[in-house]
Amino acid sequence: MKNLFIIIIISLFTAVACDIKDEFMDRYPLDQISDANYWKTASDIEMFANQFYTKLYDFRLAWYSVDNFGDNQVPRTQNSYTWDNYTVPSSGGGWAKSDWADIRSCNFALVRIANMTKTPAVLEKEGEIRFFKAFFYYAKVKRYGDVPWLESDLATDSEELFKPRDPRTTVIDNVLSDLDFAIANLPETSTSERLTKYAALALKSDVCLYEGTFRKYHNVAGGHEALLRESAEASEEIINSGMFDIWSTGNPTWDYFDLFVQYELKGNPEGIMVQRYITNKRMHNNTRQSGEAYTGYSKDYINSYLCTDGLPIALSPLYQGDAEWGDEIINRDPRLKQSIYTSDRPYRIYEDGSTMYKDLPEFINDCPTSYWITKAYSPYERDRLPSTSIIDDFIFRYAVVLLNYAEAKAELGECTQDVLDITINKIRDRVAMAHLTVDVGFEDPNWPAWEVAVSPLINEIRRERRIEVCAEGRRWDDIVRWKAGKILENPLTILGARDPSTGEYKVIYPGYGNRVWNDKLYLYPLPREELTLNPDLEQNPGWE
Repeated sequence: MKNLFIIIIISLFTAVACDIKDEFMDRYPLDQISDANYWKTASDIEMFANQFYTKLYDFRLAWYSVDNFGDNQVPRTQNSYTWDNYTVPSSGGGWAKSDWADIRSCNFALVRIANMTKTPAVLEKEGEIRFFKAFFYYAKVKRYGDVPWLESDLATDSEELFKPRDPRTTVIDNVLSDLDFAIANLPETSTSERLTKYAALALKSDVCLYEGTFRKYHNVAGGHEALLRESAEASEEIINSGMFDIWSTGNPTWDYFDLFVQYELKGNPEGIMVQRYITNKRMHNNTRQSGEAYTGYSKDYINSYLCTDGLPIALSPLYQGDAEWGDEIINRDPRLKQSIYTSDRPYRIYEDGSTMYKDLPEFINDCPTSYWITKAYSPYERDRLPSTSIIDDFIFRYAVVLLNYAEAKAELGECTQDVLDITINKIRDRVAMAHLTVDVGFEDPNWPAWEVAVSPLINEIRRERRIEVCAEGRRWDDIVRWKAGKILENPLTILGARDPSTGEYKVIYPGYGNRVWNDKLYLYPLPREELTLNPDLEQNPGWE
């Protein structure tokens, strides 16, 4: 009996121990997040979405460098892409696994959010995820045109990995559906500087204008008028909110320059959404990079500025010519002098108060054209120290929305004087520039030689856009959507200021002729490896 009692006790202990062990093994690690213990609250979605916010504005990138693709700037070495020296990559090229990771992460979240209770707070945070998915897909469409639209996070054996590309119409329809969801569910304001309804409207304004004009000028897909109208309506909703305005202190000779060198853009009426930087928490190196940009504005770009009477240099009696350095800046749109360096102001201001000036023209590696880009460049030494600048940046700027609205309305044939007065002319008022009228009033012999001809009004709206958003990384997108690659063949787009030693405009690339445009450059090629792995993928035209 004694032995039997011992056996029973041991058996009971073993059974209890096994139950405890099984229960312990069924528990999820306390130091890890899993699907089973996550995706419960709106806060979970918010935390997941945090990873995407830094992707809205890459603080490592001085955005002027993107404009090296276009006609505004001339880098010290040729841009291999627009000079048609880009070759089809064997792998990567913007199509690698890492390049799709953000879209996969968005889908990962959306699949799990679908099983959550849709409270208003959950819907708001789902709106953030859908905004970011739209943002990432918009970039893919601009680069490749047709791309696969994916609804779920794929595994290594997912059949969707081998699907063909979906038409850009399908992708853009889904992008706009996600943006409409975001617009309907995001708040109007955010005390924590997260996405808002108006940020989503600003992105929708951009997407619809880009896609609408791309389809119109490239004559593809159709439906461009509906997209242009959606762009106009999105812009109009932002305008009618009364929450935003063109920033001005009433100083037309400095306000445009000062707008882009502010340490605090929070609360700035022009900031629909801004990128803030804080000492010792998040800083950037853009100011230092701007001082050593290895690029400069082109002669063609400088010539595009109107004179203060609102007339182009070919027609205005105010134009002083360019025989001597600085003459061409006299009597010009005040944004010219606020966008390039001139010798009458300090180029560097040191901590001890001493200053450095540059004698111009000066053709060096830092600026081969002698038209130094000073938009968003601070001369203060504290801002030039490596990776310590805290000058804020715009993610979505109200002036761009006004430009979008004017262009969309003009493309629709609905741009009245009232439209110009609340858009183009409101922007010009910041610098006390003459107003644009709906009949324009002149024919500029130097209007770009667009492949698809446009009206005088659209010509001037495009000019205004070129001037206002210079060095903000938008010019290449504009050239692509307007099917305007051939304007890069203009020799002035690769020349600098007049060189006193020769009396001629500075030749930046001696021994080379002018660029010759190739239409295949409107879209990037898919890498060869991807075409091999997935036979249902087709290469973009001209890259076969």
